[in-house]
Amino acid sequence: MNLAGKRALVTGASSGIGAAIARLLAAEGVDLVLTARRKDALDRVAAECAAIRDVRTDVIVADLGTPSAGSVVWNAAIASGPVDLVINNAGFGYFRRFDATEWTRDAEMIQLNITSLVELSRRFVDARRGEPGRAYLLNIASIGAYQSVPQMALYAASKAFVRNFTEALHDELRGSPVSATCVCPGGTRTAFHAAAGAGDYSWIANASMKSAEAVALASVRAMARGKRTVIPGVINKLSCFGVRLVPRWFASWMAGRVLGQPKKALPPRAT
Repeated sequence: MNLAGKRALVTGASSGIGAAIARLLAAEGVDLVLTARRKDALDRVAAECAAIRDVRTDVIVADLGTPSAGSVVWNAAIASGPVDLVINNAGFGYFRRFDATEWTRDAEMIQLNITSLVELSRRFVDARRGEPGRAYLLNIASIGAYQSVPQMALYAASKAFVRNFTEALHDELRGSPVSATCVCPGGTRTAFHAAAGAGDYSWIANASMKSAEAVALASVRAMARGKRTVIPGVINKLSCFGVRLVPRWFASWMAGRVLGQPKKALPPRAT
């Protein structure tokens, strides 16, 4: 994928899609800056990446769900050299009615899913202005970006923002050495669902589940090719296309039927 020798900042790199992307980039010969909240998990992923290939791996322990964390992470990342790739993967959601959760959780989600992502995107684009060589921005959204989703109202809305923002940025950057790619995964077999307090989904939702490794591969390939948007998985592609053919209320109703109702207690936000 012609990424060897570049340096990538990967957020939410301690598990799931972020860790899978980090391992894939390491195999391509990309030096890594990994950031997340859990140092032990970050160190484990960093060791895995170093074992795959002899790449430099730096670790930044930070919570991008807090104000000013974006600037702290960026300054720490560039302290050891320029960044050629930014993968904004960090994010979380909850599977509950909007009025069944506390405002502090909503505020943290907005900060993490939107504000920190925009800040890191802005700092990256500014830093690459006038610099030679290809550079890549990869923002992780969701198929929830294509419709409203009951029980995940704020999460889906935050991912709609990510999709619209990234696609517009891709168009603005066309013809420059910098590209912006939006990835819209469907259900992925990660710890996201347990952290969101999700219960048993319908058979359709379960059938469309992809592994973190499959999503990572589709994401990095699309990024390396400078694509605008990618939706991993045939069922996910069909569902995102299908919502354009039906009224918005029906698409929202169908999303509720596919995901069902919460069946597990919503766990506290892990530190």
